[in-house]
This record gives sequence, C-alpha cells and structure tokens, in this order.
Amino acid sequence: MTTAISASFCAEALRTIGHDLQLRGIKTFLVRCESDLFVVEGGYQSPPAITPVTLHYGPGDIKQLNHNSRERNDHLSATNDFLSLSKILWAIGMYVNGAGSRLLSVSNTASTETMPFVQLAYETAQGDRVVDYLKGSALYELCFNVYKLRGTSSINSIRYTRFSALQESN
Repeated sequence: MTTAISASFCAEALRTIGHDLQLRGIKTFLVRCESDLFVVEGGYQSPPAITPVTLHYGPGDIKQLNHNSRERNDHLSATNDFLSLSKILWAIGMYVNGAGSRLLSVSNTASTETMPFVQLAYETAQGDRVVDYLKGSALYELCFNVYKLRGTSSINSIRYTRFSALQESN
C-alpha cells in the first residue's frame, strides 16, 4: 500500500532534490510526484535537452540527503541566490503547500539560455488541475516573497496569488 507525499513534506523534499540536482550538474529537469515518490527525468545540457537520466527519490532518500547536506554544511550559505534550483523548487513547494494543493509536476524543459522558464502542474483541494507558467523575474519574485515570509504565519497569504499575476508582460 502506497501513501501520498504530505504537502508539508513536499517543499522541503523539493529543496533537497534541487540541491542534489545542482550537485549532480543536472540542468534540465522534469520532476513528477507519484504517490510516495519523486521521479526526476533530467539532463546535463541546458534546456531544451534530451533527458538521459532518471532519478527516484523516496522519503528515506530525502532524509539521507538532508543528513548528508548538514554534515557537509551545504545548507549554510553566505548569500541567498534566489534563482538556484534548490530555492526555486522550495518556493514552488511552499506556494503549492500554501494553496492547499498537491504538486503533480514541475519542469524547466521550455527554458532558454537567456530566459528561465518553469511549468508547474498541481491539483487543488477541489480536484481541479492547474498549470502555471513562470518565467524570468516572476521566478525571482516568487522565491524572494516566499523567502521573506519563511518562518511566519504569513506564508499562507501568498496562497491567493496566482503565478499568472507574477508573470512578465509579453
């Protein structure tokens, strides 16, 4: 019997997965949430690229990666790079969690060398499937806003902000 990944665990798991992907040199990714497992299809080339690597992360893997990171002091950083993969995935997890939704997938396969672009799919508490697109400064703004609100009860105040309101004008 499998169990779904809890919403509160999702943001931390995504941060850890993002950090692991950075350490591995993975630049292109599609992360899918499948019951109690995160499946990552990734590639070493910048997007759009072929995805020759498939990684699986279960709850035990996430805990072990967190433990290893703490031992190496990887979690300590003098600066906040809001566009690092670990921060982007963490902010997306916090957004989805704050909205009371369940993450389905997150991908950067539509990015270009000059414009980061993330596609996010999640299911709302009402069962509706939502797909949001973030690019450029909208990614930075989301990461910055979630970082500012961390550790406060105000984190849920971003739950009514849709990504489309953050996106740059065309």
